[in-house]
Amino acid sequence: MAQGGRKIVIGVDESEFSEQAFNFYVENFLREDDTLFLVHTPERYNFVDASPAVLHELLDEINKKVRALENKYQEKIKAAGIKLGKFVTKQGGPGEAIVAVADKEKANMIVTGCRGMGKIRRTFLGSVSDYVIHHAHCPVLVCRK
Repeated sequence: MAQGGRKIVIGVDESEFSEQAFNFYVENFLREDDTLFLVHTPERYNFVDASPAVLHELLDEINKKVRALENKYQEKIKAAGIKLGKFVTKQGGPGEAIVAVADKEKANMIVTGCRGMGKIRRTFLGSVSDYVIHHAHCPVLVCRK
């Protein structure tokens, strides 16, 4: 893929928060020569006790969800007139994946959504945006609803 001007990384999933972050970027920051990397990490399941048939069914379901999400965002990229856009699927935690892609691609900015969890919930559950803010080596834009 030919590289444009800025390199922007956006974390995406099935949530309205990631779609809001994508839309905010398109409406407020998009430049014609941007290269966009959409990073997705599929849900993690515990496969330890799954039978081979159940395992195959779960993996098939995960792949269908990933393809549907990729198709959705490819359409959004096309509709926004973004010439250079890539959907990246990685394993592991979403925050770690977003930061890893941003580091690898030498991103100029990361855009992420925010679920708006309170301090106590964030302490116990963690927060993707909090992780990204503290570990990224480039500016991070957190889009609050």
